[in-house]
Amino acid sequence: MTFSKYLLLAMIAISALFVYLLCQDPDLDQPIEQSTIYKLMMLLTGGAGLFVALTLYHQARSQEMASEEALELSTIKIINDLWITPNFRLAHDYDKLGSLPAEMYPDLSIASSKDMHQVAFAISVFQIFEDYKTIYTRDKTGVNIWLGNFLNWAQSDTLQRLWPRLRINYQASTIQMTESLFAAANEIKVLRGKQGQVSYDDYQTVIHKLATVIQQQIANQKFADRAIGA
Repeated sequence: MTFSKYLLLAMIAISALFVYLLCQDPDLDQPIEQSTIYKLMMLLTGGAGLFVALTLYHQARSQEMASEEALELSTIKIINDLWITPNFRLAHDYDKLGSLPAEMYPDLSIASSKDMHQVAFAISVFQIFEDYKTIYTRDKTGVNIWLGNFLNWAQSDTLQRLWPRLRINYQASTIQMTESLFAAANEIKVLRGKQGQVSYDDYQTVIHKLATVIQQQIANQKFADRAIGA
């Protein structure tokens, strides 16, 4: 049931109470200002005003949230079209592009189609981290489940090797999140080296600690963004 429906039911209940008490009022001859009827009319009028105000606020906030969500999804689509797709095209058409891929990424030592495919895929993974950071408050899957997936990826030596050269392409909060993921992933790798394998409980311990860190990072970034926009 929506917020507006709750408010409407509350107003109906107040109106029913008003009618009931009106029928029970024994002092019909007293001055109107002192009568139960008058007091209830004022109460009902005030309640109606409050109902309207809360309904308008709720509608405005709902529209604002819908606009924010639409903007987030639009931004993710634009990034996919203008950033992820061109990099995969560089990988797919590597043999046709001559020295272009290596020229576009001069710090990554791209010398083969395999190198370019690794770079393109790494870029898409890091962008997933950034997109998740953008929409995580609206996602119903749960932060711990996503972080479990991300921790698997973050254990890749190739991703960790490419990251220092690719990190300039991402927001400061994404850089923090990715480096926190790498640090947690390296904890998992150390545990695997010591124990021979990593248990479910080992993962959950690391994920729980990581979730607290990342949620705080995201909250700090959103606060900073609002402060800038204010």
